[in-house]
Amino acid sequence: MRKTARIALRLGAGIVSLVVLVGVVVLLGRGGSPTSPPPPTVRLAGVDISSHNHPIPWSAAADSGVRFVIARATEGASRVDERYSSVKEQARAAGLAFTAFHFARPDPTRDDALREADAFLEAAGLGPGDLVPVLDLEEAGRLGVRALQAWATIWLDVVGATLGVRPLIYTNANFWRVHMGDSTAFADAGYRLYIASWGAASPVVPAANWGGRGWALWQTSSCGKVRGIPGCVDTDLYNGADLRPVTIP
Repeated sequence: MRKTARIALRLGAGIVSLVVLVGVVVLLGRGGSPTSPPPPTVRLAGVDISSHNHPIPWSAAADSGVRFVIARATEGASRVDERYSSVKEQARAAGLAFTAFHFARPDPTRDDALREADAFLEAAGLGPGDLVPVLDLEEAGRLGVRALQAWATIWLDVVGATLGVRPLIYTNANFWRVHMGDSTAFADAGYRLYIASWGAASPVVPAANWGGRGWALWQTSSCGKVRGIPGCVDTDLYNGADLRPVTIP
């Protein structure tokens, strides 16, 4: 899948969306009339970054087919990514859809989830027209399944109520199964899945295919190559052609 993502991201500037044709075959019925082919699968390319990445010329990235940027704003209850503000300004200036993610550092101390949510909201500065924020869940912080589920619920409720949206949940299948009990409750509550599943033909999705709803974003590689971006970068695909369902109104 790394090769597929790389090809998708190298599309020229004139392409507004990435189009992957899946099984477009005309079948003849008994009377010889062709049936309608299935619609093409459309996916938009993006990247997610932090201060670990090299500085990125966002206009060049946009020319390469990148359509959205997800930047780390905060980590834990106190760390603000030192390059977040400049990335936000430059990505927006390049016409790219933008949002922020919070790298969760769950802690069993009282009100930790609330403190992390407040720190994120203060640093991220998201508003109408930005994409919905992302909770990055890949560490349990010594919390058991029920405690971590409660922690995530608090963070999501606080951030979601403030911005009037349902944040995305970033995770991987193994973490969700082991540390979140493979719960479908978050999918049932309307939280969309941003799944990390590298080097696969299709993503591995936990929680019974996220409650039957599938994935919204797929992190296809932790070291993808994008023309116009130095070094390697996390590459993402959005499952659709219209970002409005994941945009803050």
